Amino acid sequence: MAAVLTDLERLTIRAALEDLNTAFCHHLDHDDVDALLELFVDDVYYTHGSRVSRGKAELQEVFRGRSATEKRTARHLYSGLKLEIESATRARGTCVCMTFADYGEPPLSPAIPTLVADFVDEYARGGDGRWRIKERHIHRIFVDPKNTGPVGLKR
Repeated sequence: MAAVLTDLERLTIRAALEDLNTAFCHHLDHDDVDALLELFVDDVYYTHGSRVSRGKAELQEVFRGRSATEKRTARHLYSGLKLEIESATRARGTCVCMTFADYGEPPLSPAIPTLVADFVDEYARGGDGRWRIKERHIHRIFVDPKNTGPVGLKR
């Protein structure tokens, strides 16, 4: 059963989780792995297709591997955040993420999405008051044929 929270508390949580998802897309797009990792709890559980990462160390390998051999340009757009706020420190959410990505320097053409996916998340608010992603499961819905695998795998 969902916690009894005031409207203001619910709106504050929603704003924080929207900011969290926006920060995820921004840091991922700009290859800021250190800032990206700060958005997750230490024992994060993250899945994308067949790739499973447990903990920040494994997740760091995935994110650092994205541009390890050549320049990768990407933009992630998320929308439709649906939240189930369980308490002042726990929430679940789903949203849709559309990805435009290719190897090389911008501008790149054509601008065709390489992936449309559902993000199914669990969020936790830490003792420091910050919300973080506890679990993220990426379910691929539409995939461009050139998209050869989960994040971190080279073509």
